[in-house]
Amino acid sequence: MNLRSHRNALGISQSRLARISGVSRFKICTYELGDSSLTADEQNRIRKALQAEADRLSRIRAQIDIGELSFRAECASPNQAAETCSSEQS
Repeated sequence: MNLRSHRNALGISQSRLARISGVSRFKICTYELGDSSLTADEQNRIRKALQAEADRLSRIRAQIDIGELSFRAECASPNQAAETCSSEQS
């Protein structure tokens, strides 16, 4: 899997990757286009940033329990939601 595929799989932009890795967005962009190469240090910083982002996202997903979600049919319609839900809360 190439850099762009990893980045897209995590749902992060080139700009975000640049901020968290310290490698310029221009350098990431030109590398993804095949117009430049990355130094060993840049590769290492990007690798660490992608791993940190993957770890962060997995912690967030672990905190979300889909089983706790409940949907109320009367609140599903945007037009009725304000009236129905607010009257039930009163």
